[in-house]
Amino acid sequence: MNRKKQWIGASILLATFLIAIPVLTPRAIAGPVTKTCLGCGITILSPGSNGALNNQSTVGPTFLVSFAVKNFTLVQPGTHNDVNITNSQGIQEGHIHVFVDGNYYEIWTSSNGIPLTLNSGSHTIKLQLVSDFHLPFSPDITGSTTVTVGNGADTIQSTAMNAQNYSLGALIVSVIALILVAYVAFKPKPKTA
Repeated sequence: MNRKKQWIGASILLATFLIAIPVLTPRAIAGPVTKTCLGCGITILSPGSNGALNNQSTVGPTFLVSFAVKNFTLVQPGTHNDVNITNSQGIQEGHIHVFVDGNYYEIWTSSNGIPLTLNSGSHTIKLQLVSDFHLPFSPDITGSTTVTVGNGADTIQSTAMNAQNYSLGALIVSVIALILVAYVAFKPKPKTA
């Protein structure tokens, strides 16, 4: 009788897995997505040969790739359980695949610029909009630019970073000076006898 209960329990457990696994598995489509992303686009703003706002192609070893997306909302991968997702305004959702010199580099899900650190030489950077399940649209939605990384040469971006660091230092010195002035102004006066 005990053996029969074990078989029944094992059968119920197996049936539960066979039913639950297909239900909980996302409905991913194998192969490329054929759905178009109407009006979607990505533009690299800076730096590089195709930068829309800054076409300065010589950068320091560490630089920021600024971009803009059109009719597209950036979300973390795996946010949804369907391949093609649009938000309540009808805008497609997904993320960016970053490629450097034709090799996959990283996923990006923020509208902030992408920080890169590259070796000296010429590099091609490609940004590709993809669906929530990492699948490309048809036609491909990409933006690319070419940069030349110098050995720490003074560039527009490194000058901007230096200015930002200088501003932060000036702010810290100002706060310290304000604290010292407040201390001197509100310090109790010694009593004289």
